[in-house]
Amino acid sequence: MNSAASFSEQALATRMPIVEGYPRPQWRAIRDIIDSLPSELAQEHWCAAARAWLNATARHLGSPYAVCETAQFLVLSPLSARQTELVGRFVERAWKQIVGQLDSLVDGHGHGYGKGVVMLFETQDAYYEYSAFFYPDGEHPLSAGVFLNAEYAHVAIPYHDIPETEATIAHELTHCYLRRLPIPLWLNEGLAVTFENEICGNRPLRMDPDRLAEHHAFWNEATIQEFWSGGSFRRTDEGNELSYELARYCVRALAHDREPFLEFVRGATFKDGGEAAALAVYGSNLGGLIEQFFGPGKWDPYVSSLP
Repeated sequence: MNSAASFSEQALATRMPIVEGYPRPQWRAIRDIIDSLPSELAQEHWCAAARAWLNATARHLGSPYAVCETAQFLVLSPLSARQTELVGRFVERAWKQIVGQLDSLVDGHGHGYGKGVVMLFETQDAYYEYSAFFYPDGEHPLSAGVFLNAEYAHVAIPYHDIPETEATIAHELTHCYLRRLPIPLWLNEGLAVTFENEICGNRPLRMDPDRLAEHHAFWNEATIQEFWSGGSFRRTDEGNELSYELARYCVRALAHDREPFLEFVRGATFKDGGEAAALAVYGSNLGGLIEQFFGPGKWDPYVSSLP
């Protein structure tokens, strides 16, 4: 195994069984092999393993699926060669913008070992068939895409049209960049929807009286604790969408001054919803954010209610 190519062919030929309809690499076994090789070639071998994985997936799915490779990413796509190339360029541009804006929050290139992976699926059904493997049984919210932070972390998206696909990629790549930080889910999602709009301009942040009334009707002393703990983002009712919107408003309110905001993100943790970091950086409770929108109330995170 003197080359990345021979490594990937030999290692993955017997370590990529078809499970629930797709090639599922046995990443722990592959890691053991890579760890046994010279460390200076580890990045090359991880890239080769990811490349072989996506090529095998493209072969398994058949035409029109193909793999596009950019400087930092591998993209599985059912689109034409020209459209796939454009998607690859967008992935690189979006990643550069995210890393540039959040520079220094994480070490290294942010998307883990090897090249980043983005998988586009031709239909919603194919997307759900693929991604269901990573979820426990039960009811889950519908999604336009997902960052799968398991084993070889990657993004999976059902293709609809270029604008929607690009917006979803920007959103999920933000999660990819933030993957090593123990930040609360509301902050993670708030940053993701913020970058989705900054990169694609698809969701102007406005709250008309009718929408504000929906928020007022939903958020109360109990539901706000779901927001701080992350539970409201897993709801299958209107609370799901309202959670993303409220998270974006919170990020906008906190991020008006970049350096203190980055300090807050570095210190925020899911254990208390980010409360300690807010007190340390801004000198005030997170409940004050919510009070700006909905008036006085018991809006502070209850630390005992958080995971």
